[in-house]
Amino acid sequence: MSGAVTEKSGSTGADAPCDDALFERDGSRIVPTGLARGPWRPDTLHGAAVAAVLACGIDVPGWTPVRVTFDLLAPIRSVPMTLSVTEAEGGKRVVRQTVTLLEGDTPVARAQCLAVRKAELELPEGATAHPDPFAGVPVPDLTRPKPNVSEAVGWESFDGGAVSLRSLKSPDLDGNSLGMWVSLLVPVIAGEPTPSLARAAVAADYASAATNTRLSFERWSFMNAELSLHVSREPAGSWVGLVSAGVVQPGGCGLSVGTLYDSGGRLGQSAQALVVEARSRGPA
Repeated sequence: MSGAVTEKSGSTGADAPCDDALFERDGSRIVPTGLARGPWRPDTLHGAAVAAVLACGIDVPGWTPVRVTFDLLAPIRSVPMTLSVTEAEGGKRVVRQTVTLLEGDTPVARAQCLAVRKAELELPEGATAHPDPFAGVPVPDLTRPKPNVSEAVGWESFDGGAVSLRSLKSPDLDGNSLGMWVSLLVPVIAGEPTPSLARAAVAADYASAATNTRLSFERWSFMNAELSLHVSREPAGSWVGLVSAGVVQPGGCGLSVGTLYDSGGRLGQSAQALVVEARSRGPA
């Protein structure tokens, strides 16, 4: 099927604190709004917005998406596009599905999902217990974007209006890790429920923020080329917690890794390959 996004299990609804969205429907096409734009160029989309709309295309009822790889095949321009979704295929325990974002007939981004059959298991006591730096920490106000982002970026963007980010203050974080609460404030597609997996994808994309502790945003760009997301279950609640770390190298590459949490505890992990470039000449 092509261009079809239907309501799925695990959706948390489109009950956002404003009437905006990342994309709107125009017949079979999806049209980006200003909130989908990224911080690097005003005519291209934020990686989190792209991952979120691809996640909206995943349609595997009765299965749990456990791994999704998001590949950005080209700069994603702020133009009308379509979603193409393959039928899920596989065996009795594992299936796979591909969602492709197309500009005209050209693929510009793709998500490949691996899903596992749902089950109800009685696990031994303590089997699901994991250290959680978010446990016991009061949830901050996640109803508003971080202030002054639009001024820093220079235009309306995903960072400035579509997401709420708040730092995690926890003694369980080491000096090389960055912890944050991430909450998507708007629906991905106007008038349609947002799958919880899309919220996890948005949070995972912010693992590259840890690179900002090593390289300044003013002098360096560290655009992600892909995102690999693993989750052990469907995300719960409206926020996702992220603890991330960044690695950069003088050869122009970088790596961001993250561990994901939600109100139910540890959720999964993520990794991103980064393209590291100097914004201007001069010392770092």
